[in-house]
Amino acid sequence: CRRCRRAIPRRMGILIVLGAAAVLQALPQSLRWHQTPLRAARSGSTVMSGTDLPRTPQALVAQLRETVQGALQLRQSRMRASLPPGFDYGIESQRKGKQISSKIARSDRELARLFVEMFQGTGLVPTVCFCTVEDTSAASRLWGDIEARLVALDPAAAAGGTRAVKPANPTRAKSRAGGGGGFGAAPALSGGSTWKPASAVPDSAEVVFVVAPGQSQCDAVQKFCTEHGLDRLVVLLNARCLEEPPPEDADEASTQLARATGTGTAAPKARAYFDTEFKDVYAFLTDPAGKTQDPAVLIKRGVDEPWSLVSKPKVGPPRQLLQSADRPTIAAMRAAVQAKQQEGLLDALGGVFGR
Repeated sequence: CRRCRRAIPRRMGILIVLGAAAVLQALPQSLRWHQTPLRAARSGSTVMSGTDLPRTPQALVAQLRETVQGALQLRQSRMRASLPPGFDYGIESQRKGKQISSKIARSDRELARLFVEMFQGTGLVPTVCFCTVEDTSAASRLWGDIEARLVALDPAAAAGGTRAVKPANPTRAKSRAGGGGGFGAAPALSGGSTWKPASAVPDSAEVVFVVAPGQSQCDAVQKFCTEHGLDRLVVLLNARCLEEPPPEDADEASTQLARATGTGTAAPKARAYFDTEFKDVYAFLTDPAGKTQDPAVLIKRGVDEPWSLVSKPKVGPPRQLLQSADRPTIAAMRAAVQAKQQEGLLDALGGVFGR
């Protein structure tokens, strides 16, 4: 009916008509690792089924695909997905001895490719925004002939006239980023021969993935979202700058990792905007409260699903330590972990003196 057509933004209507299921079934067979959906935790139970924590990258990607599909079906056009720094999705070959910064960049690039693969063969050509020309050039070199428009979203470098980086294969890069991308998007390359930093998200972009953004990228994304409204699909991938910074008493490993990833460096106004306008659709974050005796994971699966802090003891199934509608703070997660450790100690003492 006309009322329904007016209620759905024009371009998101195109995406919805295609159907989220059809979009995500476009994954090539090589990436359809795991088709069985994982069961949810029982309501009110503190013991979660072992299938709730993905045991392999294949299972994790299956969960991610399922939750993105659900968000699209709910017509959610502002999303965030958060995965561990340096996580190995098994897409790119790795070399021993790589620096941690290289491992993080590789992991973020793999996650972006997984999202791009979801839209292959649908007629929707995503715009993928990296933070530097180097990251953009690396993706161009490694991704091969994939339908995606790559953009080096670096407003500071664009304003300063930073030297452009030449792709390894200019002809191939030009064909991927040329005209027709994203409903007639303009070419992402300047003359098809060099990557140049961009100061803004292209106005013609319909589906946008922003990879590990910093403050300047967040500012550009906020401007794009404000100008174009909810009829553009925008997904933030590993937006660690918007997360809570580590506490002053954090262990050295957590502090160094936070520095390497820029965790918590965004301005409070930016964090407030994205916390309000964007929905966390999927999160799987290891050691969110620092190193603990039993590894802990902060998970979220689905727009309307709660956040859960889960521990995996050496023996037995995963156990839920904390659940909340909003993302728990580091202090709250620490308290939950300590309470569980204290409970375990009391149980052990009770077992000794109860004999």
